[in-house]
Amino acid sequence: MQLVASRWFRLVLVTMLVLSLQTTLLSEVRFFGYSVQLMAIFVAVAGSVHDVRVGAIVGLVSGFMYDAVLATPLGISALVLGAAGAGTAVVLQTFREPTWWLRILVVSVAAALSEILLPLTKAVVGLGGWLSPRMFAVSLVTFMGGLVFSAPLIPISRWTLREQVSLGRR
Repeated sequence: MQLVASRWFRLVLVTMLVLSLQTTLLSEVRFFGYSVQLMAIFVAVAGSVHDVRVGAIVGLVSGFMYDAVLATPLGISALVLGAAGAGTAVVLQTFREPTWWLRILVVSVAAALSEILLPLTKAVVGLGGWLSPRMFAVSLVTFMGGLVFSAPLIPISRWTLREQVSLGRR
């Protein structure tokens, strides 16, 4: 019962739900010909409402799960998403009490930057064909998607990564 109450167990379950939305619904529903990268937005949201360590762990877990579905080397998305989650937390820690719109803006920018960093990382490890002007269009669509999807993902991330959840009577 302790395992079910763990925030890391909830993280895996919620990440599986976000990953299933990313690979099914959002791969078919395209805006301007490109899909919104919900995984990057979710990781950036987790980094924005928690600290650097939690943001990096969420990014690593989500990235490994995403790499298990994609046809890329294991760890590429984990590295980029881990940096996105930690980077979002670092930027927002400079503000004492970030406003809701600042949090959404930073999440959107971090998710968009991660979509530029991902093809660059793939090119560094030798995967060809990823560096193209297309990555800027994907980044722009992800930025716009971050403006829309980050607000509903904030309470989901807070619930998912809350320290303790009560499981009834004690």
